Amino acid sequence: MKQISALIIDDSEIDRYVLKRQLNEVGVVDIFESDDGSSALEFLENYEENCKIYNKKFPPVVIFLDINMPIIGGFEFLDKFAELRNRLALKSCVIMMYSSSERAEDREKASSFDFVKDYMTKGEMNTQELRAKIEAL
Repeated sequence: MKQISALIIDDSEIDRYVLKRQLNEVGVVDIFESDDGSSALEFLENYEENCKIYNKKFPPVVIFLDINMPIIGGFEFLDKFAELRNRLALKSCVIMMYSSSERAEDREKASSFDFVKDYMTKGEMNTQELRAKIEAL
């Protein structure tokens, strides 16, 4: 599998740890983490500086995004990311929702953004499924 970078945005340290382990098993070794949407947006907004620091690892190819978080939640992040994506060179970034919510309304709302490529429910995905989803990007 081609080496890609990822950003995990989730306020749960345990959920970030579990996903990070799965991503490492899949072969994704360049993983950035954020515990809320606000700091993740700030990280992405520092585009030029991060390109220099992380070279070809930035921007992340895939962003795993939780819905329920303090400060800026997942859906507010999606709105702000849509604006940021147009302003900066973030068109290659795709988002995979990574949430404990099984609500159909949440799935529908997430899928209304063209850059959201998948919706995964925490605890229901194994490493092989994750590998297939990433390779499909």
